Amino acid sequence: MISFILSILGLINSVYLTSLKLLQKDACIIGSSCQDVINSSYGMILGLPLSAYGILFFSLVSYITYQRHFNQQSSLGFELSLVSLGTIFSLYLMIIQFFVVNSFCIYCSLSACFTIALFVLAYLNFRENKLDLSVANLQPSRPILIGSSILVVILLSVIGYVKSISSAYTVEFTSNHAAKSTIQNFSVNDLNNIAGIEYTKIMMQLQSVREQAFLTYLARFDANSLGLDLNQYYKAFVQNDIKQSDRMTRTTIKKLQGNPNQFQQYLDSVKGVAKNQFRQRYQNLQKDLLTYYDASFLLNTSFKVDLTENKYGKVSIGKAGAPLDIVIFSDFLCSHCATFHANLEHLYQQYPDKFQITFRNFPLQGPISELLSKIGICAHEQNQFNAYADAIYANQKEVKFETINDYLPKGLNTNDLLSCVQDPNVSYILNQDVEEVSRLNIQATPTVFLNGYLSNINMIKAELSKLVGYDVNSSHAHSHGNNDHSGHNH
Repeated sequence: MISFILSILGLINSVYLTSLKLLQKDACIIGSSCQDVINSSYGMILGLPLSAYGILFFSLVSYITYQRHFNQQSSLGFELSLVSLGTIFSLYLMIIQFFVVNSFCIYCSLSACFTIALFVLAYLNFRENKLDLSVANLQPSRPILIGSSILVVILLSVIGYVKSISSAYTVEFTSNHAAKSTIQNFSVNDLNNIAGIEYTKIMMQLQSVREQAFLTYLARFDANSLGLDLNQYYKAFVQNDIKQSDRMTRTTIKKLQGNPNQFQQYLDSVKGVAKNQFRQRYQNLQKDLLTYYDASFLLNTSFKVDLTENKYGKVSIGKAGAPLDIVIFSDFLCSHCATFHANLEHLYQQYPDKFQITFRNFPLQGPISELLSKIGICAHEQNQFNAYADAIYANQKEVKFETINDYLPKGLNTNDLLSCVQDPNVSYILNQDVEEVSRLNIQATPTVFLNGYLSNINMIKAELSKLVGYDVNSSHAHSHGNNDHSGHNH
């Protein structure tokens, strides 16, 4: 009886999954990504979704277990054979789901659990009846064989009809399906990967707009609580040396509600700050607002980029498995890259155990940039990459083909360097980096990733501050400008 119930539950689950696929709906629960699984290249066999074969399988098992329980027509050997094959296939699909597709579908996992449970029950019944694995015991009885054949024909016909109807529907855009062609269906994530870096930049801009709008809302709310308009509020807490969270100040301002003259007199009595401090004061006010109202940004629109490792080798420094995994695409003749390198090198020297930094090449200036990139790869083989990068970045304007040797660090063995630069493997490493640039549609240097997310020096400092427990900007680190993730355009 338990086997029959489990097979019915498996059948319902398979019908539901098939409907999701055929009607291109997404109804997965939180923490699950069914669409990624069922829409993968492994989700179809012979033009039919895998779940359709699940309908056939669970229908057959339901019919067999029903006949065994209610009509006393036993085919335990055939039942065991069927669920054994189903279990093997289910385990194979689970491996594909977790290790190839890298997604989790709860309904697919449930189907596997039902199948494994049916196998266990069938095996126990088989042993209980003291049957052996002979051909006679594994063959279905004639009623079971005839009934199963009829059931298979009916089910195949129904699935084919439903599929023909569903093909008439064209999905133009949903939250999970963004494009459709005769080749395949494309999810939003598929298109994001094709769009590469450009999508990420747009998402970062969108997130910045949303965060600024939220901070403005908080400021306006706080201003209203003090009886001020937004302009007066910024005058009080940006242009004057007072903190938004100071209770005495807030009490005083509240007493001046509705009297702009007295409010202005009060501001005149408070020490003002220099205009060049306004920006920093404004940023501090935003932080104070988030703290005062215990507010945080819950929406994360960042898109993790699928970075492909260079299969020929890489230039990497720092600690393997460090919490800050940074990948930089740069050009030795890019001035923005020089500034970023100086900032990052300063942080790395203070906290070497917090960083793993991989340098990848995007030679924008033609043959000389390519040569400098090759020398950088070879300098890394002699543990001289940082010294080489420091020297080249510090003398970018003077570096020419004929002057490169003048700026090589003294620790480099020039004979080994010459043979290394001519090594085909070095060219392979460089070409692989350039191919990755093209794949991701990177158009500027430096382009920086922090743990797979498009980043910049300020975001790196913010993450480092969380790790070390204080603001690295205000303590030991020195900023050399507000560097974005992009600067020197391709």
